[in-house]
Amino acid sequence: MNWMDGKQLYGVIAAVSLLAFSLCAQAEVKITQLANEGVIIDHETTRIMIDGMVVEPYALYGGLPPELAEEFRQARGLFAGVDLALASHRHHDHNQPEFACILMQRNPLLRMVTSPQVVDLMRERCRDIATDVSRVRMIDPQYGNPLAVREGDALVTIYRLSHGVGKYAKLQNFGHLVEVGGVKILHIGDAAMDPRDFETAGLQEEQLDVALIPFWFFQPGPGMEVVNRYMNARKKFAVHIPPAEVAEVSEYLAENFPEVGVLAEPGEFVDVIPAGAE
Repeated sequence: MNWMDGKQLYGVIAAVSLLAFSLCAQAEVKITQLANEGVIIDHETTRIMIDGMVVEPYALYGGLPPELAEEFRQARGLFAGVDLALASHRHHDHNQPEFACILMQRNPLLRMVTSPQVVDLMRERCRDIATDVSRVRMIDPQYGNPLAVREGDALVTIYRLSHGVGKYAKLQNFGHLVEVGGVKILHIGDAAMDPRDFETAGLQEEQLDVALIPFWFFQPGPGMEVVNRYMNARKKFAVHIPPAEVAEVSEYLAENFPEVGVLAEPGEFVDVIPAGAE
């Protein structure tokens, strides 16, 4: 093969690679509902879980049905090959230490990034994993100073968002902005309905494709101001709905906010593509 042939071949390879990259970038991003506010976000070979290490019901909130609970315990099926686990805060409807340890043990490649408060509870169950800095990273981003984490083709920006006042004021609650496949997805944990908090975080600058919003933001009160200014995404989904209230909340949203979807059933999913590809 002469030099000209080599350049021609290189040009073909480069063109094919560019096309493959373009197709990859436009591939759908899949968001699968788990329990409460738990989700798995999939794009190509990257799998990110947020608030998903919840198996058993807790207080008013749900857990996983038996078949998904078994998949979780074996790290197979829906829970196979998760790359990165994130937990917004330590409450057991968002992260259950026993099951966090089980999934980390079953999947030795799984990494976790979360607050010291979450990790402290895990130490009681699996100290060897919770203290392994190659697998578990403790973070504490401050207001107005978010932290960025890369996983595969995803960029995750982690924000400090208040859980509330009084006994909730000391809780380390994080919001997560996942950018993958040309799509921006916001998950806020149990953030308080305080617009000043979102302003300080800098979320007013983000052009969101998906916002996963606790259902109580849509009830009468200050929540809608926050939604309209800081979470006015192309697609909004109400999450964290107690199983006994799903029918009532769904009916209320359909009547008052028909543009808002509902994610409540473990295993249900939505596919999202970038705005320009619709």
